[in-house]
Amino acid sequence: MTIMVFIIQLLISIIMVVTRRKWEVLSFIYDGLALASFLVFSSIAAASVFEIIVNHTVFMTNIHALFLNGVVLLSASYLILFIPYKLLLSLLD
Repeated sequence: MTIMVFIIQLLISIIMVVTRRKWEVLSFIYDGLALASFLVFSSIAAASVFEIIVNHTVFMTNIHALFLNGVVLLSASYLILFIPYKLLLSLLD
């Protein structure tokens, strides 16, 4: 299963590189989505950590509840695809 996830992640990143080279406007869209994903992910993570510190509930289950948030999962998933895409772009240029 891990190998399949790795291969799919790599294929999607390669597709992003190919489509970005074909349509230049996609570079702006991919970068904008990455910025939005980073801001959403970091804001929710910071708010969760702050809430745990304020409530003095430093349990592993409390911080792991962050990963049950669908918005966090979606934004982190895009960032996981975006980073190899950028690395592939810099490697090919």
